[in-house]
Amino acid sequence: MQLLLIAMLCVFSATLFSIVAGLLVVVFFGFDLQSFNDYTNPDVIAGLKFFQLMSAIGVFIVPPVVYGLIVTKKPLVLLALNKISTPKNWLLMGIIMVISVPFMSWLVEFNSNLVLPDFLTPLEHWMKQSEQSAEQLTKAFLSFNGLGSFLYVLLIVAVVPAIGEELLFRGVLQKIMVDWIKNYHVAIWVTAILFSALHMQFYGFLPRMLLGAIFGYVFYWSGSLWLPVLGHFINNGSVVTLSFFYPEMINNTEISLFEGNANWVATIISGILLLGVMLIFKRLNKPNPQISSFN
Repeated sequence: MQLLLIAMLCVFSATLFSIVAGLLVVVFFGFDLQSFNDYTNPDVIAGLKFFQLMSAIGVFIVPPVVYGLIVTKKPLVLLALNKISTPKNWLLMGIIMVISVPFMSWLVEFNSNLVLPDFLTPLEHWMKQSEQSAEQLTKAFLSFNGLGSFLYVLLIVAVVPAIGEELLFRGVLQKIMVDWIKNYHVAIWVTAILFSALHMQFYGFLPRMLLGAIFGYVFYWSGSLWLPVLGHFINNGSVVTLSFFYPEMINNTEISLFEGNANWVATIISGILLLGVMLIFKRLNKPNPQISSFN
């Protein structure tokens, strides 16, 4: 019932916000369907940015908040927003994001080189077209004309997704899965798979799934949603920041910190360090039963 409730809230809120955002875009940005894919038109890009912002709020932020208000009298506790966590955990979250760079970079490259069987060629062709469209839109979004523009893009690409996606996937869905499946490892990975699949970017599925699992374990062990929010913000915000200060970074269209040529030594060391720091994080934090309980 809880899963059905959050699903219904997401569908309703996403539909409502998309309709309202679409009307506002048409009225204030002169948007029309004929110019929808004209990424050279500044008005189109401005309209798409606004639509993306409103849609993200409607899909990821509003449903979990409403869900929390319906399910309990203590929504902040339910969504694990009441616990800020300790400085050492914040530091470890930052370290995890940094040391995982080489391993994630290799995983990005591995995933992008995957080839489907011949009988799935039409599907693979569609997937590649979807990736190319996403890359073009990302390049258009990562264009700036000043500090204000940079902060606006940071809000759209990093702040809202970091808060909203963690609210929905870790704050709500993972907790439902833990209560339902009774095995937190399975629950975390199922949620991570859903997290990656919803992005509809197939050639980044594996690194995004692993990232979701990392956030899931950090959340489960610490009991604070703010730690995965921090990691998510670092992941998304890094490319926005680098693209602002180094415009050539715009050619790196995967919204991730994990780019670059894979180096096997660095990859292996990165993977070992990532596992080691995750185990240290677990030892320093006892799983909080409140984050898997709706009482």
